[in-house]
Parts: sequence; structure tokens; C-alpha cells
Amino acid sequence: MDRRKFTQVMGAAVAGMVAGSKAVSQTDSLLLADEDKKAKHVCKGRNQCKGQGGCASGDNGCAGKNSCKGKGGCATAARHSCKGQNECKGQGGCGSGDNGCAGKNSCKGKGGCSVPLHGVEKKK
Repeated sequence: MDRRKFTQVMGAAVAGMVAGSKAVSQTDSLLLADEDKKAKHVCKGRNQCKGQGGCASGDNGCAGKNSCKGKGGCATAARHSCKGQNECKGQGGCGSGDNGCAGKNSCKGKGGCSVPLHGVEKKK
């Protein structure tokens, strides 16, 4: 193989590696975006859609396998033990948050008591 042919082959190989790495990184970012889009909820039966239950108590007996809205298992929001420790909008505990209902707080730190909920009736 002469020098010119070798340079062409090496150029093509490097271009292929760069294109492949961009495709892989784009796929990873799309997967992360899908994870972020999943709605978080504070208790059993508060999932917004199929497959968003938090634990094995849903109607299909396994986390993330519930059949539809309201049929999922326990909380998927980050667990916390006291008022004002929620990480985001809609992830507060009991009805003492700024919107007066569990899972309805307006933003981080504005939620009621602990997640998962204990002894609070489901309010929608």
C-alpha cells in the first residue's frame, strides 16, 4: 500500500470513529431525557400513566408494570422525612404545602410532610 492509499484509509477510519462517537453520545442523551420526562409521584395510586408505579404493589405486581393511571405502586419522588425537604414541584408530602394537597406543591421546598405519604387520603 502506498502512502497516498494509506492516508485515505486512515482518514476514512478516523471519520468513522468520530461519527460513531457522536451517534452514541446522542443516543445516551435521548435516554437520559426520557428518564427526566417520567413524572414523579408521592404515593401509591398517584401515578399519571401506565408503567409509572414505584414498587411491587401495583396491579401487575412489579415496579413500573402497572396497567394505567392510578394503578401504580408506591412513591417515585425522592423520599424525605419532613416538610420543606422536597426536591421539586409536585413532590411534597401531606396537605400542608403551599397548594394544600399532597403532591401539589409549587416548587422545591414548598411541599408538606414526608414522602412516601403516611395516613393521608388520596386527594386529586
